[in-house]
This record gives sequence, C-alpha cells and structure tokens, in this order.
Amino acid sequence: MSKKKSLRSARKWILFVLGFAIIALSFQLSKIIIDSNPPPRKKAENPIKDVYTLKVKNGPYQVQIPSKGVLQAYKRVRITARVQGVMQTIRPLFKSGQEYSSGQILTKIESSEYRANVISQRAGLYNLITSVLPDLQLDFPKAYSQWNNYLKKFDLEKPVPRLPNMEEKVRLFVSGRGIISSYYSLQNLEKTLTFYQIKAPFNGVLVSSNVTEGSLIRPGQDLGEFIAPGDYELMVALPKSYIPKIDKGAPVKIKSIDTNKLYTGIVSRINAKVNSKTQSVEVYIRIRDSGLKEGMYMEADINAMEFSNVFAIDRGLLNGSQEIFIVQDNKLSLRKINPIHFTETLAIINGLDDGEEIIAQPMIGAYSGMEINPISYNKSN
Repeated sequence: MSKKKSLRSARKWILFVLGFAIIALSFQLSKIIIDSNPPPRKKAENPIKDVYTLKVKNGPYQVQIPSKGVLQAYKRVRITARVQGVMQTIRPLFKSGQEYSSGQILTKIESSEYRANVISQRAGLYNLITSVLPDLQLDFPKAYSQWNNYLKKFDLEKPVPRLPNMEEKVRLFVSGRGIISSYYSLQNLEKTLTFYQIKAPFNGVLVSSNVTEGSLIRPGQDLGEFIAPGDYELMVALPKSYIPKIDKGAPVKIKSIDTNKLYTGIVSRINAKVNSKTQSVEVYIRIRDSGLKEGMYMEADINAMEFSNVFAIDRGLLNGSQEIFIVQDNKLSLRKINPIHFTETLAIINGLDDGEEIIAQPMIGAYSGMEINPISYNKSN
C-alpha cells in the first residue's frame, strides 16, 4: 500500500511540473507573437521643400554666337620661282623662322648666263644709237645733243636709261633704225633679270622653306611661305541663319583654347557664298596681337543682334509648352512665356515683369500649386 501511495504522489508532482512548464512556454510564445507584429504606420507627412528662387530683372541682352577656328596670317605670300637656275648661298640663310625687313633679299638664283645676255643686248642698243648720231647731227642738231648726253649716261652694267623726249620726226627716224624696238626688248630682259633675286614684300617671317642652297630651281616651283606676324585672321563657318544678325565691323571676343587668354577682334569680311554641303557661310575675324602665332586654335564669340527688355534663364526651366514655374504666395504656378532666342544653355525670354519670382533651378516632380519654401538664389549657393 505504501508503494502505491508513493507512485501516486510522484505522478502528481510530474504532472504539476509539466503543467507549469506548458503554461510558461505558452506565455513566452504569446509574447513573441505580440512583439513580432509591426507597429501601426503613421501617415506620411508632406514636407515643404526648400527651393532656390530669383527675382526677374529685365534688361538688354547681347546675343553672342560661339564659333571656333584656326588662326591664319592676314598678309601671306607664297614664294614661287619665275626663272630657272641654281639657288645661291646668301646670309641670312633661307630657313624657316628667319625674319626679314621689307625689300631685303630672301634668296638669289644664279644668273650669270642670263645677265651676260642682257649686257650683250645693252651693247647692241648702244651701238645702234652710236650709228645714228652722225645723221642726227646733220638733220636734227637739237636732237643730236639729247642723244649724245643719253649715251654718256649709258652703263652696260646698269639698267638702260629711259629714252629722251623726242619730236615726232625724230621718233620716226630712230624708230626706223630699230632703236625703239630694241629698247623695249631690252627692258623686258632686264625685268626678267630682277626675278633672279626674290625680295621680302614687307616686314615678316619665313614660315616654311621647301628648298636649300644649291638646289636646282625651276619656273613655277614653290619655294616657301612668307607672312607678316602680329596681324591675323580667324575664319569661322557659321550657319546661314546667323549671317543676317552679324554686321561687318562688329566686335568679337576671342579666347585661346590652350591658355584661356582673351583677345579682341572685329568682323572684317563675310563671304557671299553658302557652302552647299554644310549650309554655312565663312566669316573672317581680324585680330592684331604680337603674342599670337599662326595655327593657334581659337574660340570666338561674335556679337550679333541685341534684344531689349528681356531676361535670360536656364533652358531646363522651360517645359514643352514654353511655360515656367513662378512663385506666388510660396506656391508654384505655371506661366506661359515667349522665348525669343536660345543659346546652348540659356533661353532669352520676355513676358515677365520686373520683381516677379521664379525658380532658379529645374525641379523634379514640381507641379502647379506645390507649396515651397523659397530661398533667394545667388552664385555662391
């Protein structure tokens, strides 16, 4: 009996412990389930955005047409040979970069053979005049004195002197002796003799040289190029629609691409021909500056027409309906405006009054009636 009682007592304690464990476990599970449920969501607030704005101030706007081109010398001479011979050595040497003064000899071509022919022709003319002097002394005493003095000035090593003034009868007489025709033939030879020396047409620099001393030069051969430094032209190709907006003599701001240094030029020429392939017109800008070099790549802003009572804004502020957002009572409102000119980044508009407030930068998600907190815009922002 005692054994049965002890078994019953043990069974009760086991059931008691199991019941307590189950209750405790149930309590923990219910707490976990409650904690796992997300808290109720709060309603999303609609915060007021800070937006940069600016005040409209209408005024004049000078349209500038940007363009790029390569600088070229305004005064340029291509040196071409007109006679044949061997190039002689002179100082300074005929080398690229060499400076010359106006009238200074650039190069010489060996001319001894041709020069001997010219001297021979001078001697022939001298003999012709000498042969007619006795007849002139008999028939035209006054003319004889003129021709006698002419022969005294005659030098076979120098260009033939100009013929003396003659009466008609004397002219017919000497012409019949072949003197006048010989004189003009000799002048033609002497002119050709000057082609054996090539002189600088102005103060400048030899920028290219295609021959060296001792080279055989042939007629029509290209010897080099000669330019006047400090005086340049910038040729730019502009769309034909821009040409009516540009005036000859208009000032131009020019900037060097590599140094960003600024220069000033003027529109010197506008071509009358439209390039059929590109539908552009060549515009030439004259610029004088000793610091420039031929071949520099330059960027020019050409002043075109000027608008009055307009305002320049970022092109991104315009929508497809040509409307912009203005600020009224801290709310956005769409306003139809009139764009009259566009640049790469700006739209030139009119239709707004001075003092009106507009957004300064494009906004994503902006809509009419949107409440904002306007902040005055300046370049430091």
